[in-house]
Amino acid sequence: MSRNEEFLKELKCSGCGQSITDFDRNADTVTCPFCKKKFLNPFKNSESSSEKEFYERKSGNSTFIIPFKEDVESFSDQIISHLTTTNDVPLDIFNQLSFDRIEKLYVPYFTYQGNFYCSWNCEVPIKSGSNTEYRPHSGNTNGNFKILISAWGNASDSEENRLPSGIAQFIDNFSVNNEIGNQNGAVFEPSMVQNSDDQNEPKFKVLNANQDSRSLWNSYGQTIAGRIAENRAREIAPEGFRKLKCSTSVELDPRFLDKSETVLVPFWFTQYSYCNQQFYFVSSGVNKNTNDWTHPVDPALKTMEERFGLGIGASLILAVIVFFASSWAWATIPLGLALTLFIINLNINNKNKEQRKIAARAVFGDQEILNKL
Repeated sequence: MSRNEEFLKELKCSGCGQSITDFDRNADTVTCPFCKKKFLNPFKNSESSSEKEFYERKSGNSTFIIPFKEDVESFSDQIISHLTTTNDVPLDIFNQLSFDRIEKLYVPYFTYQGNFYCSWNCEVPIKSGSNTEYRPHSGNTNGNFKILISAWGNASDSEENRLPSGIAQFIDNFSVNNEIGNQNGAVFEPSMVQNSDDQNEPKFKVLNANQDSRSLWNSYGQTIAGRIAENRAREIAPEGFRKLKCSTSVELDPRFLDKSETVLVPFWFTQYSYCNQQFYFVSSGVNKNTNDWTHPVDPALKTMEERFGLGIGASLILAVIVFFASSWAWATIPLGLALTLFIINLNINNKNKEQRKIAARAVFGDQEILNKL
């Protein structure tokens, strides 16, 4: 049995995730016996089937998909929260807002596995009476690594797969090893990411891998694996160490150099418009706290925020100067001024936030996220 035949021996339902082993491979659709969801059969023997072509294009090597953990409601909450609470966002943002599209975005990442050996040395503190001396200390550590590096690049991609440069940078810098290292993946099947018949459901886009596996390893992989080794050394070095130096050797499993496994990592993505200008919001599909965005700025609100910040900072600096030059009693005057400016600025920002919340409720209804802000 070939490796691809092994992948095709079962189908996972895109709704409940259960394995479906009893179905007609020549039928147009498959109905899940567990949750009764109906979806296109990705294994039907039809050259005209876009789902089948999509699968064949993606499954030259083993391809895995990380399911979405965050749903569209969670993504929408993130957008509403950011637009409501960011101080320099225009107060009429929700009156002028329009979303071009919301997409489930799958980005291909190459997998690299291997092992590392790290010899390290540092200085550690030694107490001697009331004094502290630093003495040399050394050790070594070794272990395995598994890292993911984005196999998609915006610059060389086709127009239909091109994204704003900020999103491309976010995807490139996304700390996949930390964010989804413990997530369970599944063998890739197009039914897991197919477009729904429901027009209200977000559409999906799968970006094509357009980077070379070996080049990515040479450019980034060794550095990332070396960083993992250094972090391991930091974890086991004695408390209070300084001047850590590492000598690291990294050995990549040769199976992952030219035929790296591909993992499709989920992101939420939308573009929105305000006063004929376009902005974007992108978020990890597995961690809502990892996101990036651009937004319109009200110059007057931004200037006011900057002036309050300068006033508070200047007052605090003056308080320190007065404290050392005169006395604590006199230093309380600029400290009081700093506190007053801080409270005034806070009250203004809170009133502006309440105004945005009112506008948001008029557009989106009484969303639960608005009651939490």
